[in-house]
Amino acid sequence: MAYGRGDTAVRAIEDVTLTVRKGEFIAVVGPSGCGKSSLMKLISGLHPPASGTLTVEGKSVKGPLPSVGMAFQNSNLLPWRNAVDNVLLPLEIVEPHRSRIGRERAQYRDKAVKLLNSVGLTGFTEKHPWELSGGMQQRTSICRRSEEHTSELQSRFGISYA
Repeated sequence: MAYGRGDTAVRAIEDVTLTVRKGEFIAVVGPSGCGKSSLMKLISGLHPPASGTLTVEGKSVKGPLPSVGMAFQNSNLLPWRNAVDNVLLPLEIVEPHRSRIGRERAQYRDKAVKLLNSVGLTGFTEKHPWELSGGMQQRTSICRRSEEHTSELQSRFGISYA
């Protein structure tokens, strides 16, 4: 993976082979600047590889993947949206949710509120990012993962909501 083009391109990572089996939980650890975030941008489809092949779930990656979520170093919350609306943002973009969220907004919103409450944000779901602590912003960002992964997050980390 490289940032930029041609002779001025900066190689972020190269010669990486990684296999993650279904149900595995991994952590990428290393010093600042070693390519951890760049690797995650590749895997999530947010940045194309400079060369070689990249497959996720047996399919070539050609853009952002609905089956992969990423928590950025910065929370990247939109300042004009409150916590619950920030959580709903990816669902407004990615199918199949994109075509359903308009008519099922109340149900989606209720699930998002319950998920935020389950990570200790009860009473803060209608707050904007500048009204949340750094930790609250990060938890909101983590909750922004796609709905398909919510049950996996819940079972793996003991989070539950009814």
